[in-house]
Amino acid sequence: MLRSTMNARDIEIFRAVMQHRTLSAAAEVLHVSQPALSKAVRHCEDRLGFRLFQRRAGRLVPTAEAQTLLPEAERLYQELQGFKGFARDLGSHRGGLLRLGTSSSLAVSLVPPAIAALRRERAAARLTVHLLPVRELGEALLARRLDVALSLTPLPLPGLESTVLGSVPCVVLLPEGHRLSAEPALRPALLAGEPEVGFAGWQDFGQSLDLAFRQEGVERALAVEVGTTVSAVAMVQEGIGYAIVDGLAQRRLPPGVVARPFLPEVRRDVVMARSLALGASALLDRLGEILAELCRAPD
Repeated sequence: MLRSTMNARDIEIFRAVMQHRTLSAAAEVLHVSQPALSKAVRHCEDRLGFRLFQRRAGRLVPTAEAQTLLPEAERLYQELQGFKGFARDLGSHRGGLLRLGTSSSLAVSLVPPAIAALRRERAAARLTVHLLPVRELGEALLARRLDVALSLTPLPLPGLESTVLGSVPCVVLLPEGHRLSAEPALRPALLAGEPEVGFAGWQDFGQSLDLAFRQEGVERALAVEVGTTVSAVAMVQEGIGYAIVDGLAQRRLPPGVVARPFLPEVRRDVVMARSLALGASALLDRLGEILAELCRAPD
């Protein structure tokens, strides 16, 4: 009833009169004349079909109906003020809304510093981060549940636009104190026979590693197959074996794990994808710039 018969200005007027109980005081707060306010109240009552106030000795006494409407009017008023503030922030580039989906590796390495930098510039922005498997990121973008997705794997789906923000070299993770940790860099020949915690050859990244090893006449010795960098890091920390992961993982290495460069160099692209059905925003563009800067300086 309230939504269909009272507009935003009616709610603002009703709330002011309920608070101040005189037309003169409410008119001063609303920056209108007393006759104009009185006319507005009568028009609102006519549209509602019942009286909101009784006039007694120069004051307005709320009716029982007005008292019943007040909590709902207050709620709608606060929502309206929030909406106005949100719109102002958008116009001044202080705010905005961004729903980000990310793979697990980037969720713990690249995304936290990017969000921190964005928040320093736009403290009023509303940001949500969703951790999803890579195969679900594209689906969420197409379903418009996300505005943007980040991955180390391409998302070649119709209706998506992908941008490579940068690429990072891969590193070898070792348990602290491992016999190979003294090496300045590690090649397949040095890793031969060592148990590996890694990505299988049916995965894109696993194929790249298979090729790098075979070029030096070495076969990988997968002891444990994993699907995420986060899992690989945890396995290395437990001393199960070494892992080859993207260099961004060095940002959040836990105690007991060390990283060494891997040769020959294998790089992983950081891909930002969005739906072609959704337009870009200043907030999204700025996030892309920050992420690209971080990719250029992964340490």
